[in-house]
Amino acid sequence: MTKTHRNESIEISTAVINPYALAEVVSGRRIQWKAVKDAPRLLESILQTPYEELFDPKYNGPLYFGFRLNEQMALEPIRVPLLDVEVTVDANDLEVPLDTVDGIEHLADLGPRYKVEEVGSIPVQRAEVIGSQLHLALQLPSQDRLQKLARVFSKSVLAKIAPNPETVGKSLDWTPPDATWRDTGRFFNETAEFFDPIQGAVANCYFIAALSAVAWAMPFRIRHLTRATGQGQEAFTNLIQFFKPDSGGQLDKEVEVTDTVLLNSGGGFLYARSSESGETWPAIYEKAYAKLKTGTTSDHPDILSTAWGDCVWATAQLTGGQREYHNTADNTADNLWDIVRANSLSHRTFNPMTAWTYSSGDAAPKKIVYADANVVGSHCYTILGWDYRDGRKYIILRNPWGNTEATLQNLAGTSWLWDISWWRPIDLAVVDGTFAVEASAFKQYWAGLGVVK
Repeated sequence: MTKTHRNESIEISTAVINPYALAEVVSGRRIQWKAVKDAPRLLESILQTPYEELFDPKYNGPLYFGFRLNEQMALEPIRVPLLDVEVTVDANDLEVPLDTVDGIEHLADLGPRYKVEEVGSIPVQRAEVIGSQLHLALQLPSQDRLQKLARVFSKSVLAKIAPNPETVGKSLDWTPPDATWRDTGRFFNETAEFFDPIQGAVANCYFIAALSAVAWAMPFRIRHLTRATGQGQEAFTNLIQFFKPDSGGQLDKEVEVTDTVLLNSGGGFLYARSSESGETWPAIYEKAYAKLKTGTTSDHPDILSTAWGDCVWATAQLTGGQREYHNTADNTADNLWDIVRANSLSHRTFNPMTAWTYSSGDAAPKKIVYADANVVGSHCYTILGWDYRDGRKYIILRNPWGNTEATLQNLAGTSWLWDISWWRPIDLAVVDGTFAVEASAFKQYWAGLGVVK
C-alpha cells in the first residue's frame, strides 16, 4: 500500500557539491573530464579524499563542506572548521605518514604508527566476515588531516563553495574571490533539454535536479522572457517567474536578472552550467533563484544561498503544482515503480519527478554503503521514466552532475521514451549521468521520490 504525503516536506533537505566542478575550482582550471582515463583517481588527488569516502557526509569530506550530520542523522548547516585552521609552513611531506601498512602485524601496532594511545578508541567504519576472516575498515585518526585539507581548500576556495551560516545571503552585492560576473553566451542554443543543467561548485543539487525534471516533463515551462534596458542591441534583462507551491499555478514572484553569470579566473563557469557549450539558461535560472531566496535587488546575488534544499519544493516553485512525497520505506519496490508509471506516458514522465537519497548510508533502514553502488548520499536525482526488460522493473534517473551513474542492478543498452511527438532514444551506455536501476535497488539506496502535478 503506497503512503503519500501531500503539501509537506518529509525532511528531504539535501546538500552535496558536484566533485568535478569542485576539482576545477581547486585546480584553478577547466578539466576535460571525458579525456581523463581515471577520473576517480584524479578526484582523489585533487580533493585529498579517498573516492569511496566522497559520497557520504559521515566522512566529513569536501563535498559536504558547510554541513554536518546531527544526532538525528539529518544534515544541518555549520561553519566550516577549516575556516579556523591556520596552515603551518614548517611542516613538509616527509613528516606526513604514507598510506602503507608495512610493519603492522597486530592491532597494537596501529598505536605508534598513527600516534594513538588507545587503539580501542579507533572507530570501525565497516566490518564483515569473509570465510574465517574478519575484515575491518577503520577510520584511522590523523592529526594532520585538517592541515592537509586546509592547504588544498584555502579560505579563498571555501568562500566560493561553503556557505557560512553567519554571512550567507547577507551581502547586498556578492562576488566571491577570483571570480567575475560576465555575459558569456546565449540563453538557449535551441531550447531547454533535460540534459542541459549541470550542477556547479555549490551544494544545490536539489534545484538543478528540479530544473532538469521540469525541462523534461514540461518543456515549454522553461522560457526566455527578455526585454531591452537600453537603446542599443546589447542591453537586456530576463524575467524569471517563480510560483507558489500547491497553488495551481499562482505566481509568487517575478525576478529580473541580466545575462551575466559567475566565471572563475580561468573563464569557466563557477556554478551551474549547461552541457551544451555557449548556453547559459541553467546559470541564469540559478542566479534568479538566489535572488529569490536572498530577497536582494542586486543583480549579483549570493549563489551559496541556494545550497541545501528540497527538490520537490523547488520543482513546485518552478510550476506552481501540487506536491506529493513518497518514502521508499513505506512502499514496496513494485509500488515505487507503479508511482513512476502512473506519472508517465509511454515510459516518459509527464509530471516532473525527482528522487533523493538518505542523508547517509547509516541513515537507511538497512545500513548501506553508498560508495559500493556509486550512489551519492544526501543527493537529489531527476526521474525520467521507467522500463521493463526480461521480467525486471527499472526506474530511469539522471544525476545532475552529468556523470557518476549508479553501478548496481543496471539496465544496459538503449531505452526508448515517447517525448511528446517522437520516440527519444536514451543511450544508457553513454556516461552523461543518465542510468536505469531496478526498482528493488532504488528502494534500497534512495530515501524517496516526489512528483509535482
